[in-house]
Amino acid sequence: MEKNKKVVILNILLVGTIILNLFIFTSRMRFFPWFIEDAWGYLGVFLTAPILIGIYFMLRHFHKQQLVTSTNKVIPLFVAATSLIIVFMPTTDFLNIVAIVINAASVFLAANFLFNQNGGKNNYGFSRLKNQS
Repeated sequence: MEKNKKVVILNILLVGTIILNLFIFTSRMRFFPWFIEDAWGYLGVFLTAPILIGIYFMLRHFHKQQLVTSTNKVIPLFVAATSLIIVFMPTTDFLNIVAIVINAASVFLAANFLFNQNGGKNNYGFSRLKNQS
């Protein structure tokens, strides 16, 4: 498989895992249909954190080959670390909102890297920002 396809698959897996993480942290909110009482839903973080850390190591390998940016490389590690820290701290509404904001921002960043995989170049290899004259 091409390296670029592997990076795209990793980014899709990253976005999906962060969205699953987002569902886990919203499981404490009563108005969602997936509400779970007593924070038992947080156990799902112990499933998503190793996946995110594995994605981080794979993206780190592709970063050495200059296929991904350093921001894209750090996103899964940041989400996994903050999620685990929030799970191990006493549960408060403020921490839950912080986790939701971090996960939502990470989804947008990861989706941005997923959809802009070619680095701002068109199909001919020319940058879009160059003057057309």
